[in-house]
Amino acid sequence: MHTSRLYRLPALLLIVALVAVGCDSFDSGTSPITASSGDAAATVSFGTDNISLTEESGVVTIPVTITNPPNDTVAVEVLYADGPSQTTPADFGLENSRNVGSGYVAGTVVFPDTATTGNTQAIALNIADDEPNEDQEDGVFAFQNVTNATVGATNRLTVAIGAIELFFKDFSSEALGDMSVVDVTNGNGWGVGDFDGNFYAEANAFGGAEASDSWLFTPAINFNDFEGETLTFRNAKNFDDGGVERGLEVWVLTDYDGSGNPLDAPEDTRVNISDQVQSYSEGGYTFVSSGEIDLSGDQFQGDSVYVAFRYISSGTGPGSSEAWQVDDVRVVGR
Repeated sequence: MHTSRLYRLPALLLIVALVAVGCDSFDSGTSPITASSGDAAATVSFGTDNISLTEESGVVTIPVTITNPPNDTVAVEVLYADGPSQTTPADFGLENSRNVGSGYVAGTVVFPDTATTGNTQAIALNIADDEPNEDQEDGVFAFQNVTNATVGATNRLTVAIGAIELFFKDFSSEALGDMSVVDVTNGNGWGVGDFDGNFYAEANAFGGAEASDSWLFTPAINFNDFEGETLTFRNAKNFDDGGVERGLEVWVLTDYDGSGNPLDAPEDTRVNISDQVQSYSEGGYTFVSSGEIDLSGDQFQGDSVYVAFRYISSGTGPGSSEAWQVDDVRVVGR
């Protein structure tokens, strides 16, 4: 049984418009990656698809990344977009921003002609105390007026105002960190992979000793003091396994000691929530958002709740193993 807690809704004031994050190659002596007619198109994407904000967060940045940049300046307006959100532009300090047909311009991100794939710019938001005892609200940001590039897959960013981040992992430390792995078989299990400096958890049975059954766990999270818990993550896939429906499953366990076969835990304390995931990658190592998964039901409550990503394969060779990647694992409550 979880109890109610009251939190104050922060108001966001837009501050410094451009914050360089990891852009250390903008000097004139750096050779940029050039997108010619035979190369992949230049794209801009949000660095993540959702951010949770609290009054204690201080300055929070909205990251924008570039892939396959051209030998030219790329600019994109970040828009507070009309949509399902109840949050008003005033909550983001956008009262005096330029109003356009589909929302309000929060700021403009500019990548110089020396930018390389993976460079990130960001708009910064300052969180300040405001009205007490208001419910969580979501704000939606999007792109507009992109110059010399197109919009990539992560084209929307939801900002949860007043949410409490119970767990977040983006693997930027190049390690699993406080996430743990339990391998039920001797097949290949979860580890950390990277592409162009972007890190993620990855499992691939190809070439392993036997078919894989590997579980990647968050730390135990206490849900009892919160309500409205949700899970989001990004996932990417490549190859196909004809022997399994899908090589990636998502589970929640409420009575597990952190070791041993998770399927040995009492049946009523382990829930396969794979069908609640709204989007799975269709291949090509293309990341997609899981969508928001509701974990507020009574079956998920407890003082030691684990979220787990299970990787399985039917074999170790072509046609009997898939590669799966997981990133930006976030659990929030209120």
